[in-house]
Amino acid sequence: MPRLRFAQLPTPLEEAANLSKYLGGPRILFKRDDLTASALGGNKVRKLEFILGRIVSEGYDTLIVPGGYQSNMARISAALANKLGLNVELVLGGAPEEAINNNGNLLLEHLLGANITYVNTVPRWDFGSALDDLKEKLQADGLKPYLLPLGGSSPEGMAGYVEATLELKEQCRLQSVKPDRLFVAIGSGGTYSGLLLGALNNDVGYEVTGISVSRTRDYLLEKVPENVDHGASLLDMKSFSASSRLSIYDEYIGDSYGAMTDECKEAIQLVAKTEGVFLDPVYSGKCMAGMIDLIQKGEVGRKETVIFLHTGGWPALFAYESDLIKTSAANVAKIA
Repeated sequence: MPRLRFAQLPTPLEEAANLSKYLGGPRILFKRDDLTASALGGNKVRKLEFILGRIVSEGYDTLIVPGGYQSNMARISAALANKLGLNVELVLGGAPEEAINNNGNLLLEHLLGANITYVNTVPRWDFGSALDDLKEKLQADGLKPYLLPLGGSSPEGMAGYVEATLELKEQCRLQSVKPDRLFVAIGSGGTYSGLLLGALNNDVGYEVTGISVSRTRDYLLEKVPENVDHGASLLDMKSFSASSRLSIYDEYIGDSYGAMTDECKEAIQLVAKTEGVFLDPVYSGKCMAGMIDLIQKGEVGRKETVIFLHTGGWPALFAYESDLIKTSAANVAKIA
């Protein structure tokens, strides 16, 4: 596949010894894909290396990117498209009141100069005819637009995480790490599907465990095998269709995608205090909350070795200030 290089790779594989000690086991390591560097980093950079490779090779001049109001894909796509001289159209969905908060990723997207269309939609991945209407308008204006699949969940996006699997396997070999599980957040499912495809074809020895932040487990058990089979056919790799082999949890979503939960807040604070690492409130925070709960329930053994894939997204923290920080007269420093 055509590929453009944007990420600083390999991303670190780091011990989270303080967090492991606090939880009383298991051994935990962070795969720091929040440090892919381009446009403040995150897992979307790996996907976009292949997606933008295709877009440039096929002569598209405009990128249409759907997502939520705090979309990490929108931020990174806008930045990399600017670098390549492409036009950028962001179509962001959610509740109307969310668009008022221009902090976090939205602030950065304004700085990047992207054209933004807001769509009042619940769930936020249901854009109705908005995407097709915009594509038709751009074509009528003489442009050649490419509509990015939500979250970059395409064979090109999966290819980024097949490559990441090879990278991680080599790091584990060099660091004498034998992981039992790899935890990752699931949104649209592209990263999880790529990791599954990579694991199936590379004898990694670990189970890929997904913590959903949006869709139900039943939906993902149907959708993920379709994604993996489609990706495998185009990448000429082995695949599978048995949903019974998938490890997916949907108990940690909360009220909805992007809605803060108490467990997510506690996980963000715990990782910051023990490891000095910032998780985000939409993806990695909820994934960490799920992993911690499974450890405390005994579903993850205390003697296991677990890798947590940090997918980035920390700019969204600034849009969740009221959820993350509660001040009172007792803890506000007084200046004489």
